Parts: sequence; structure tokens; C-alpha cells
Amino acid sequence: MNNSLRILGCYSGSGGHNRYPSSQLLIMNNKSYLIDCGEGTQFLLKKYKCKLSSIDNIFISHLHGDHYFGLPGLVSHFNLKGRNKDLNIYGPVGLKKIISLIMKSSDSWTSYKLNIFELEPKNTLLLDNDELYVKTIKLSHRIPCTGFSFKLKKSNENISYAYCSDTQYFPEISKQLENFNILYHESTFLEKHRELAKKTKHSTALQASKIASSSNVNKLILGHFSARYKDLNQFKNEAESIFPNTFLAEEGMLYSF
Repeated sequence: MNNSLRILGCYSGSGGHNRYPSSQLLIMNNKSYLIDCGEGTQFLLKKYKCKLSSIDNIFISHLHGDHYFGLPGLVSHFNLKGRNKDLNIYGPVGLKKIISLIMKSSDSWTSYKLNIFELEPKNTLLLDNDELYVKTIKLSHRIPCTGFSFKLKKSNENISYAYCSDTQYFPEISKQLENFNILYHESTFLEKHRELAKKTKHSTALQASKIASSSNVNKLILGHFSARYKDLNQFKNEAESIFPNTFLAEEGMLYSF
């Protein structure tokens, strides 16, 4: 599809069988953007027949393992497949040192140019090209964490997507999300575990729905579920009490804009 979102992994770090951590593939104007890269991402990309060679830009929200432990493997896989074009990775301060150490320790330097751009956790314009705008969204988590918003240029429709990775309830982000087509917002817990969400600086489904409502987005996708919950419909029911147009992230799910 020209403009679509493929959910790959959508669970929190505790994961489990068939419960992969965060990763998703955004396609805008037939160009692919990988957002987060938890363990197993390269296998999920293959499973859903995503064209790996079309990925030129990867965005990593923060340095908790469930959001980037799949990155070294993917970088190496590109190398084994003979990639010869640049790969751009945008992520937190420290990511370049980590990837470089892994490459150095295994004597596995890439044959292609690997560009790692380290980001400070603040709101800024990250990319501005002929295709789209990409902006960072400062979130509030236990370590520096950045969300990302993507907005297609020169379109008669509202082709826009915002990804809010790990964060506690943070109403300040609503202004940056106003009128977006699709919002993905973490919902690790239900309201009955609100104190645990507060302690770990995560959000509940109800809190995510409040952000969606105040931002006037079109669709809300909930994800980053804790493995403690067996029935994910509880998340949907909780969020729909405030924001009816709510969906649950699910491995392999495809949304079109």
C-alpha cells in the first residue's frame, strides 16, 4: 500500500510466546520507516513479507531493550544481504556507542554506510524533505524517551501518524498531536493498576484515551500491553468509554490511511 501502518510487535518487555516487543513499519508514499526494533523484528518483517531493502530510516524511541534489542541483528542482516545504500538510524544518546561496540567486538563492520543520529529528548523538527515532515515528541518515562510524528506533504488527505512510545500520562503532548489521523499510544496497564503505571512511568488505556480525545485524533491504537493481562478486550472497553474509535494493536495488523 502507498500509505499504511503494519504493526509488528506490540507487547511490553515481559513478552512471551507469540508476544513480541515493540516494532512497526510505516509506509508513506511507498517509502518505509521502521519505528522501534524489539527482539524478533527482522523475523516479523520477513513473516509479513515486508520489503527490507525499502527501509532506509529507523527510529528508536529509547534504550530499554524491548525497543531496540532487535537492531544489531537487523543491521547485521542487511550486511549479509549485501546492502550497499546508506541506513539512517535516529535514536537516543548512547545508541551509537552501543552499536559500534557490538560491531567492533564481532569484527562485523557494515559494507554500507551506517548513519546514527543521536537525539536529545525534546520537541524538534527531525526531517523535512520532499515527502514528509518527521518531528520528535518529548515523552515522560524513566529514561529519556522520544515519540515521533509523521506527516505527509502535498496530500489532499490528512496522512499523518503519531507514535507515543513508553510514557506516563503526559497531557502536555496533546498539542503536538492535534487532528492527527492515527495515534499509537502505549497502554501498558488498566486503570485497576494505575498506581503501578505511575510507579513505572507507563500509561493506562483510559489515560491513552484521554490523550486521544483532547488531541482530536481520528483513530487511537493501543499497544505495549503487559503480559499480565490475558483478555486484551479490557483495554478496548476501558478506552472506548472516553474515545470510541479505539483499536487494539495486534501482530500483523495493517492500517491504511
